[in-house]
Amino acid sequence: MKVVTVLGTRPNFNKEMLINRLFKEKGVKEIIVNTGQHYDYEMCKIFFDQLDIPEPDYNFNIGSGLHGEQTAKIIMETEKLLLKEKPDFILVYGDVDTTMGAAIAAAKLKIPTVHIEGGPRNRYRYMPEEINRIVTDHIAELNFAPTRESYDNLIKENIPKENCFFVGDIMKDNILYIINKFRFPVVRGDYHVATVHRAENSDSKKRLTEIFEGMIMSKEKIILPLHPRTRKNLERFGMLKRIEKSNIMITKPLGYVDFVKLLAGANKVLSDSGGVRREAYILGKPLIVLIDEKGLWWPEIQQAGWSFVAGPGRKKIKDAIKNFEPKGTRPEIFGDGRAAKRIVDILIERYGKKKAK
Repeated sequence: MKVVTVLGTRPNFNKEMLINRLFKEKGVKEIIVNTGQHYDYEMCKIFFDQLDIPEPDYNFNIGSGLHGEQTAKIIMETEKLLLKEKPDFILVYGDVDTTMGAAIAAAKLKIPTVHIEGGPRNRYRYMPEEINRIVTDHIAELNFAPTRESYDNLIKENIPKENCFFVGDIMKDNILYIINKFRFPVVRGDYHVATVHRAENSDSKKRLTEIFEGMIMSKEKIILPLHPRTRKNLERFGMLKRIEKSNIMITKPLGYVDFVKLLAGANKVLSDSGGVRREAYILGKPLIVLIDEKGLWWPEIQQAGWSFVAGPGRKKIKDAIKNFEPKGTRPEIFGDGRAAKRIVDILIERYGKKKAK
């Protein structure tokens, strides 16, 4: 059995860790592709180094650009690679341009796409991630849903039930693996962690001002691994010096292991990232969402009472840092931490046995 796995961004690299190990154990030949959607060391290579993922067999070096430009390059390069490698299927993760571009290329060549993390929806049609999710889910031959609600979304959209599986979230597998391997204590510490990277926030002076003024007004210690695009815009908007003199401690982007360690010791988490929201919930951290309802997916977290949607509003952010505490229990929304094994077993059943016949 031969698979081409197409990666392109930080969340993709994280999710690949345990799948790659299981493929090796089961004797599955995996060709790893890095499209280069994240292209500097902190956002890319450090993850291969820290997570013991093999160096990619192919690098497309796509780099930054408009969504259409990036996606077109990904389709073109993936098509050429698939014609050469002729895999039994391709594997894609999440909802980035790499995900959709690779799926389109495979579909045109009648090569099955397997989508890990199928089914999340926020119902805002013009959000780039929502477009990528919907297109990929409907192209994919197999969709692995991280939550029960995600699975239900796939069925409601008339995607064949026999091709949809609720397996749990691969991110939970990975974060628990790292916590256990390095014995990081999970505690409510004396600092908060913040991440801000979404274009709606980072490209808007008004939104960035509201977000960072709210954090500054709280006067509480906040550690901020700073995304390169956000840093560039903070400098452009003349805000960086004020932040550097405040209660906010800026660090460079962190590798996955270092970021998990930081999260494990945090009191609360402030983020506009879908991935970080899940990581925060899995580790039992009260979550302050730095984006409005249009950017709200994983509604299960909010329904459980573990997130507060502050949006880019300084007063709401300040008050949430000071006062927000979850109410009620923390249900196992993202499964039991065994998603990777279920996924690989299903893939071998579907494609390994098919080839053997």
